[in-house]
Amino acid sequence: MGDRGLLKIAPWMAAVALLAGCGAEAPPTPPPLPVEVFKAAAQDTPLYSEYIGDIRAGSEVAVYPRIGGVVLRRAFTEGAFVREGQLLFEIEAREYVSARDMALANVAAAEAQAARAGEDVARYEPLVAADAIARQVYDNAVATSKAAAAQVRATRAALRNAEITLGYGQVRAPISGRIGKSAVSVGQLVAPGQVELARISNSSQIEVYFSPSEEELLSFSRLTPQEKAEAATGIKLVLADGTVLPQTGTIDFADRAVDPTTGSYRLRAIFPNPDGAVLPGQFGRVQIKVQTRKNAVVVPDRAVIEQFGAYFVMVVGKDNTAEQRPVRVGTQAAGQWIIEEGLKPGEVVIVEGLAKVRPGMVVQPLPPGGAKAYAAEAMKKAAGK
Repeated sequence: MGDRGLLKIAPWMAAVALLAGCGAEAPPTPPPLPVEVFKAAAQDTPLYSEYIGDIRAGSEVAVYPRIGGVVLRRAFTEGAFVREGQLLFEIEAREYVSARDMALANVAAAEAQAARAGEDVARYEPLVAADAIARQVYDNAVATSKAAAAQVRATRAALRNAEITLGYGQVRAPISGRIGKSAVSVGQLVAPGQVELARISNSSQIEVYFSPSEEELLSFSRLTPQEKAEAATGIKLVLADGTVLPQTGTIDFADRAVDPTTGSYRLRAIFPNPDGAVLPGQFGRVQIKVQTRKNAVVVPDRAVIEQFGAYFVMVVGKDNTAEQRPVRVGTQAAGQWIIEEGLKPGEVVIVEGLAKVRPGMVVQPLPPGGAKAYAAEAMKKAAGK
């Protein structure tokens, strides 16, 4: 090869030598991956059964008219709180005024007849004692007086009935509570008992209906008397947003039989609801404490990984090395898993950052909530450079 060929090859050989020299340097070791951890603990853990609950008002009344007529006035604000006895609707009652006035006239006529009959008895009494009149005349007068008095009582009863019926023209709230939308309009003709005018709900106490299965009912029957008492009184209600109602509930109704069509058993729990935060028609999750597991090993549910029906946790082992550990899980209770096998109390498991962790990887264990602080500190250091 001539000098010209060597001159062409030399630059390429130099470039290869330069690349080989760069490759000889070892890549920098990545820093440990920050993860949040939890130390598995052995503790007494309450176990809960959970059911979907149908929430209803403790007292709910549909308001119906008791007389027929035209609705003259609506005297409440829809959706407002009304008091027992408060006027809600006024129904035209002119014909009932006429009936009341007729009853008043009948009472007056009966009282006049009774007074006249009483005067006859008073006049005949001394005469019959002196044998001035026949005994039969006196007896007839007494009978007439008694009949007249009975007629007075009958007409007075008819008057009271007419006054009661007339009072139905003013429809009043039967209970205190929040009233819904009016179902009728002013000017609408209504018939007695045919049209629901409005509905009032008193939610200071709520009722929650739920239905455990037949199998769960049998399991409950095998609890100890103390466990049954605790289950029936310390009931929790978890609302749709995951918050727990501060007040606990009590079972106050159990159905007479299991529904043969569904195999479920209907129960009702009552909860105080003093601020009215829970409304009728909502759904919640009823939690009933059925048992307490002694010295159960528990970890947060987010620490457990499920893959094809198998369960694992990532354990922080020697030199902060991540280890994938198969476990056998028990019951999931209150955001925690009970670990039956595969994990001992005191072992540290990863709860946050699992998506980036691989077995054998070195990690930086942080306390719960420490990842944000760690990231902020890293950003400060980077900004300082």
